[in-house]
Amino acid sequence: MKRFLTLAAVAIVAVLAFALWPSASSAASPSASPSAEKVILRIGIPEDVDGMNPFSAWSSITWEAFRLNYDFITWYDDKYQPVPDLAESWSTSSDGKTWTFKIRQGVTWQDGQPLTARDVAFTYNYILANDLGAYTGYLTHVTSVTAPDDQTVVIASSKPNAGMLALYIPILPEHIWQTVPKGKIDSWLNVPTIGSGPFRVTEMKKGHYVKMVANKSYFGGKPTIDEIWFEVYQNADSMIQDYRAGNLDAMADVPATNLASLRTLAGTQVCASPAIGFHEMGFNCWDSPKSKGNPLLRDWRIRNAIAWAIDNRRIVDSAMAGLAQPGTSVISPLVPWHWEPPADQKITYDPEKAKQLLDAAGYKDRNGDGVREAPDGKPLDFRMTPLNEYPEDIAAAKLISSWLKDVGIKTRIQTMTEAAFGDAYWAGDMDIYFWSWGGDIDPGFMLSCFTTDQIHNWSDCYYSNPEYDKLYAEQAAAVDPSNPSDTALRKAITDKMQQILYEQQPYNVLWYNVNLQAWRTDRFTGWHLVPANAGAPMWNFMRTTYIDLKPASAAAAQGGGSSSAWIWVVVVVAAVVVAVVAILMRRRRTRVEED
Repeated sequence: MKRFLTLAAVAIVAVLAFALWPSASSAASPSASPSAEKVILRIGIPEDVDGMNPFSAWSSITWEAFRLNYDFITWYDDKYQPVPDLAESWSTSSDGKTWTFKIRQGVTWQDGQPLTARDVAFTYNYILANDLGAYTGYLTHVTSVTAPDDQTVVIASSKPNAGMLALYIPILPEHIWQTVPKGKIDSWLNVPTIGSGPFRVTEMKKGHYVKMVANKSYFGGKPTIDEIWFEVYQNADSMIQDYRAGNLDAMADVPATNLASLRTLAGTQVCASPAIGFHEMGFNCWDSPKSKGNPLLRDWRIRNAIAWAIDNRRIVDSAMAGLAQPGTSVISPLVPWHWEPPADQKITYDPEKAKQLLDAAGYKDRNGDGVREAPDGKPLDFRMTPLNEYPEDIAAAKLISSWLKDVGIKTRIQTMTEAAFGDAYWAGDMDIYFWSWGGDIDPGFMLSCFTTDQIHNWSDCYYSNPEYDKLYAEQAAAVDPSNPSDTALRKAITDKMQQILYEQQPYNVLWYNVNLQAWRTDRFTGWHLVPANAGAPMWNFMRTTYIDLKPASAAAAQGGGSSSAWIWVVVVVAAVVVAVVAILMRRRRTRVEED
């Protein structure tokens, strides 16, 4: 009996030691430990954060944080239709050139200062005055923005602006941003971040985490959780192990090949839900002496031939476990602006066609080494860069490299981190690369990324085409003021723009995005899926999940990482140990199973 009691004591000590031992995940979390009363949501993502400056940041975590930290003049519902946000209502003039927005009363910034129409006007004028390319595409044709009083914003344009209810521009506090020196707008840290949304970024550490704290004064409803921690993982395997160990409450960007194994995990729900955006194979098209890319890729005929040489269906089946849809256009099929190439224009896997196109363009294997050369003798020899954070892109790169070899194009795969690629991209130091876009609901932004004005702004491929630029300006004004809901005129133009991009291939759209996520239903309730019942709870343009989440039980209230939750585990396990001792003492042959 003494032996049994000793074993029980050792077991309890071991459980206590295990419970109190810091996990690998907590070591990467913010330095301030959560109190037992805080309700914390921990989300793992195998992608780093690049900053919290709305004029220069582009990472997935950053923009999910922006949607929570800031409000916009209008927003979207779960059908992706415009709805009020800071503006309660709006109207337009008969000629469609003047819009008037009525701003909510009583809204405050997260530092307690009042938010008024003057902050909205300041944000738009700040962008126009400083020519901040991250957002100027939204304000095409806008000539003035004024705030005649604290609740009214008036936006005047030289021509109608078809995207006036889709201004995806975070509204910034004038009392903060007016103090930022003009030469430091793009580089200002902006942490802690002052906005008016339901959560506020209070800490950020690249390579580790972003911490957001609830804004209990949010006009849209007080969040029921206290904090969100977006926890950065250097590889997906570590993230999945932490999730299985209970150190995370949710995961975003789960590799497609790992999703099936999570479907049967108790207390977990997963999704592979179509999402706005796409993964692309991009090309450095920059026609400039500053470009460090291979100049042969400026010839769209090479890019078009490459498209014929690759099998997008097989890429999706292999790299994405068949969970995605092969891509064509840069506009998502989830929105009504998508253009799908007709059968007689659709590029399919046809390596012989690729060879014929290259031959016709003058690119032939002139020395018999298996690699084609240009007429001046320069070989079709390109660097190919997938990013370490996206294993599916690495898998796609290996397939594509072998297919291009078959048609006489040499590629050298050089993986790098997303942060390193960001530096290479700004320097124009890449040839072929793999990346992804989260996209937007209105087509204006995504299409603007291929205009000449966006080189060294949102354009990572440095594409330039005067005809395309002209069409972009036309689509922005293509609205019938007497019937703004009639989109036929604008769609005809955006279809033509998508057709140009499809033929000239600054991007080869490999597949459309899929939200591959996992979340703990045994810890939290209130996960709102978009679309309903079959969608994803996060990265879906909505804030609803984050605002409405509630602990599923008292034990789960700490989101899996608090000492309170572990104390309950210790109590339960200790009780089991005592019960086992009692059973053994009575010499019963009962088998005790413990999950």
